[in-house]
Order: sequence, then structure tokens, then C-alpha cells
Amino acid sequence: MSLNLFALTSDPSKRIVKFELSSDVQNELTTYIKTQEATFDQHEEEIEFDGKYKPDEGEVLFIDGYDDIDDLSSAVENPLSAEVVEPSEDFFSEIKALFTGYTIDGGDVKILLQNFDRRRIISTNGLSIFHSSNVYKKIEGIGLTIDHKLTATLENGKLKFFSFHNTRQMFDLSEYYKVATDDDVTEFAALDIIKSENTDELIEMSDSWVRRKISLIQQSGILQNVPINEMKAVAIEFNIPFLTEIDGTEEVIKLPDNKSDLKKLLRFLDEDYYKSPLSNTAFVTNSKRAVGA
Repeated sequence: MSLNLFALTSDPSKRIVKFELSSDVQNELTTYIKTQEATFDQHEEEIEFDGKYKPDEGEVLFIDGYDDIDDLSSAVENPLSAEVVEPSEDFFSEIKALFTGYTIDGGDVKILLQNFDRRRIISTNGLSIFHSSNVYKKIEGIGLTIDHKLTATLENGKLKFFSFHNTRQMFDLSEYYKVATDDDVTEFAALDIIKSENTDELIEMSDSWVRRKISLIQQSGILQNVPINEMKAVAIEFNIPFLTEIDGTEEVIKLPDNKSDLKKLLRFLDEDYYKSPLSNTAFVTNSKRAVGA
């Protein structure tokens, strides 16, 4: 069995495209991805996703009845029907996920997915080189790096994943998580790394957008996994209101007391900002609008 390689893009006219691979690369890809699949499937327990639970070692989250609205399975079953990838920097920037798959017993298709971002593009903007036979050679044409692990699998309507944050970079999963309740907002405000002057006012300010972002931030674990000094440095670069203060011996994030700055901070913590590697311009990801424009 040889696996084909596809991309899921944000371009509605070319939603699914296929990479034309040499036989050697396709064989190596097949071995590489099948090894990742075996590692991914080593979980011992499946936990239904509820928007709050974070899986421990040996656990995987799942959404049952996921609607494959992009029809990834048809591309896997009929690879010749997919358009070929356009080898350009602009088009590669539209890629949201790489995927492959195969037909299993019973006729169902198992899809193996990796989320994709601009850091994995081997750009033609500049001089890209690689080491071979004791010398460095120039990379001719645009390329990409395939990750060393799977983000998710989809089989018979069951979407499995370890990280909700990474998986929602590929799919719209908004209908599968709940907005934060008043208790959830209170719990967020009580985090060791957060300082809220007035939790009651925070609850009153929390419209459905704020509550959705709080839920996503809690699910992502970014506040527990990224040092506050790193968050602050990036926030300064993007001109995001990111106030901190010393609480005892620890530096904490002070929540803004107005809704506008609060939303900017929450959008930042939900990682909706990025910097274009081509133009060095800051963007808001959901609209590709330059920050400050």
C-alpha cells in the first residue's frame, strides 16, 4: 500500500489538492506516516471531547459523528480527481493541513492528518540549502517539511486528537465546545498567572465572544505552557495590551478592565496573531487583516 499526499487549504476554489510525488518519495512517505499512525494509536483510553478535559498520557480525545464536510475521504479513494498543488509561495500559505489515508476493511476510509503552518514552508524567498554528500546544495523550487507526528485521525465519523488547539487549526470545531459559564470565568480569573481586580465585573463584561475565547484558552493550556516573559515579548511586538504586575514573588497577567482591551488580550492568548515570514507584517489570522489597519 502506497499513500498519496494531499493538502487541505483555505482556498474555496481549491479546497483539496494533491502533491505529485516521485515513487521513492511516496514509498518513504508511506513508511514515515505509517510509523506515526502506530505511535498515535498507542493510546489506552478514549475520552469524549467536552471542551474542558485535557488528556493525560495514554488518553486521546474524540468527537463522534464529525461531519467530513470537505469530503477528505473521496480524495483518498479517488486521488486522480484532486487538482495538483500549485507550487507557489502564495498558494502554500493557504495550506491548513496535510493529509493522507487508506481504505480499511469494510470499505471505510481512515484519514491521517497533520496541521500545517507557514514555518513548514521551504521558501524560494532567499537561498535555501541542504546538506548532501559532505557539501551544501541549493534547494531548487519551493518545498515543505512534513511533521514527525500526526495531529488527528478521522475514521467512520470519529475524529481523534490529543490537542484541540492544533486540530481546530484544520477544522471548524466551534459547534463541539461550549462557551465558558460564570463558574468557568471565575475559575479563569482565579488562575495563579491571572490577576482580576473585580471578577463580578469580568463576568458582566463577558459576552459570548469573550466566553468562547476563555474556553479556548483554557483548553489550549497556553497559560500553563508558555513562560510569561515570552508572552510579554510577543505582545509588545504586536502592540497588544499586556499588563503584568508582581503578586507576591510571581509575575502575573493583569486583566484589562475594559472590554476592548480584554478582547485584544484574549485574542492574543488564543494565538490569533502571526507574523508573515515574507513581508514581516503582523496579521490577525481570521481575516488576514494587517494589525493596525
